[in-house]
Amino acid sequence: MSLEETFQEVQQKSSRGIKWVGLAEILIRGVQFFTSVALARILFPQDFGLMSIVLVFLQMAYVVFDFGFSSALIQKKKITRTHLTTTFATYLFSALVFTIGIVRLADPVARFFGHPILAGMLQTLTLIFFLYSLSALPKILLMRELKFKQLSSFQILSVGVYSGTAIFFAWKGYGAWCFVYGSLAEQLSITVLLYWYTRWTPGVNFQWQTFKELLGFGGNVLGTRIVGYLNANAPYFIIGKVLGAALLGYYSLAYQLIDYPVQRITKNVLKVMFPAFSRLQDDADHYRRLYLRTLYYTTLVTFPIFAGLVLIAPEFVHFVYGSKWEAAVVPLKILALVGLTRSLWTTASVVFLSRGKPHIEFRINLVFSLVLIPVLYLSTRFGIEGVALGLAIVLFCFYLFALAGAINIVGIRLTDFWRALRIPVGGILGFLIPGFLMKYFWLYRLAESSALFILVGFSVVAYAMLVYWRDRQIVTQLIRFIGQ
Repeated sequence: MSLEETFQEVQQKSSRGIKWVGLAEILIRGVQFFTSVALARILFPQDFGLMSIVLVFLQMAYVVFDFGFSSALIQKKKITRTHLTTTFATYLFSALVFTIGIVRLADPVARFFGHPILAGMLQTLTLIFFLYSLSALPKILLMRELKFKQLSSFQILSVGVYSGTAIFFAWKGYGAWCFVYGSLAEQLSITVLLYWYTRWTPGVNFQWQTFKELLGFGGNVLGTRIVGYLNANAPYFIIGKVLGAALLGYYSLAYQLIDYPVQRITKNVLKVMFPAFSRLQDDADHYRRLYLRTLYYTTLVTFPIFAGLVLIAPEFVHFVYGSKWEAAVVPLKILALVGLTRSLWTTASVVFLSRGKPHIEFRINLVFSLVLIPVLYLSTRFGIEGVALGLAIVLFCFYLFALAGAINIVGIRLTDFWRALRIPVGGILGFLIPGFLMKYFWLYRLAESSALFILVGFSVVAYAMLVYWRDRQIVTQLIRFIGQ
């Protein structure tokens, strides 16, 4: 197969993958919303609080669980049975270590929070590590082959199993334990489906040399994940310690709003594009074309979301959350820049991973962490607005380093990078400037709800028209994308 044919195949598969991942995201969020409403009517707030405590420990465990081996296996051009069996043995060992650790910590954690039930919940949920060990390799194999339709279908079905199981046990009076049984049922179901489809046979043929080979790549990925986890949570710890729980609540609400597009849109797109880029890592010209195309379409979707939040922040917060959340408005406007920068950083991150250079991002993140923490601490004297601004400035400055590294690896010029961004940037300026003029010369006379709907409607129409004016092929490409 020629390089052009390979490129076309990867492009088509990645487009279909993005479509199926996006569809799965919509359906999964819908099922989760229905489940949360149903459980909220059956359970008490304390039950949700108990599960939140359990998730804090499990999420940290997931950050370090696989040593970054999943990324290493997806990035490698060729993998052998030994790569898979060594990884499987490593996952089983990790599951055993984390199980022992959490079982030993369960009672102290329960005593610390004053809820004895937490010990049993934590200990029972350690079973999920072994289920993850079993399901990880079949999932990686599907991602390597860009078979996101099958993977997304299995994820939708497993979330449906979680919903039914959790609601059933809540209805039967099991309280917070319904979350435990639902989570285990979800992981068990996706494990069964993945094995049924891939027919992968587990093995524990551990090879030390293979382990060191995978760890050379995965160790840097693991380091980046750990440092990234700490960087993401540093503002919460500092605000909570210095400024108090009330101000932390305002900051948390604002950050959740800007984090959603990054997690649900950008990272899902890049989850598909990582194996696609990895396939083209030795084809410089097509890799460059795919990178610029991905950058363009990603920013085309995410830029107007963050710009729109800046425009409608006061009206949105007051209408959706109420006037008592007024203090979250200014941080939300500032953090919109953080969301935009994180979205761009993700497109640079996939370059480092797919080209086998995760150590570059790890070093950037490590230095970023060393600068961020003192800046955030000093910024607390200016309240949560100061913390948000400090985070935005430091993150943007370090993104420039990440961008320089990615551009150098991909081999594009700054003019190529700007060419990919100019239509989204022009589009958001096209609705931001008249939008603010409308707010301050006309809409202030109206009720906030009316102003909100007018601003949203105007922004959507104006942005769509401006993008279509600059890119007449966008409608044709959208129709082709949906039909794939």
